[in-house]
Amino acid sequence: MVRVLTDIRSDSILAGSLDLEALEIFRNQHGQSQVVSLPRLHAKVYVADTRRALVTSANLTPSGLDGNFEYGVSLEDPVLVQRVRRDLEAYVQVGNVLTGVELASLVSVANDLKDEYEEVSKATSRKVKSRFNEALRQAQRQFLSAQAGKRTAHGLFADAMIYLLSTQPLSTEELHPKVAQLLPDLCSDDTELVINGQKFGKQWKHTLRNAQVFLRRAGRIVLKDGRWTLTKPTS
Repeated sequence: MVRVLTDIRSDSILAGSLDLEALEIFRNQHGQSQVVSLPRLHAKVYVADTRRALVTSANLTPSGLDGNFEYGVSLEDPVLVQRVRRDLEAYVQVGNVLTGVELASLVSVANDLKDEYEEVSKATSRKVKSRFNEALRQAQRQFLSAQAGKRTAHGLFADAMIYLLSTQPLSTEELHPKVAQLLPDLCSDDTELVINGQKFGKQWKHTLRNAQVFLRRAGRIVLKDGRWTLTKPTS
């Protein structure tokens, strides 16, 4: 199994630092492979089974690997390599494994966005700029959809909570900002939960609370001394 974790964002595509067509070729040519969409991913880590891990500043690009001044550390201690691998596998649980259809759709969206960007770079009319802005909004919606996959908001928040609690016990108040960092597009403070004309706080916090209750009832998490903790380690 070969996995590629990447953050699919409009600015990365427009800057040329993310090539979705290359990822599509990779996925199609390697039967046992996965492309995982993980927002806010900034790590540059490469792991070969349990033999070696490379933690570096270099992106997986020609300039990153051959042209730039970069720095990295190669790990060959099996214990350390396994720890790095385990951390990245935990990242996968927060992200979304893209199907071939999803990836092909994103390639089409990215190509359309790049075409619109090239045109707006040469034009000055408001009509062209307005068309590009609409293409950008549509692309951002598609990329957000790639983050969620077939999971509901409830499922996304539950996965995020399991990941965060795998690192340390956290109170509900401590979970809020950390979940918001993991899922920024889903944690808008602009949306209030309103019932019978009364405001009951931020909508996303209620969704998080529902996921919290579900995990507790399922026996996945428990409250100890004011902090939530996993009932058993994640595999």
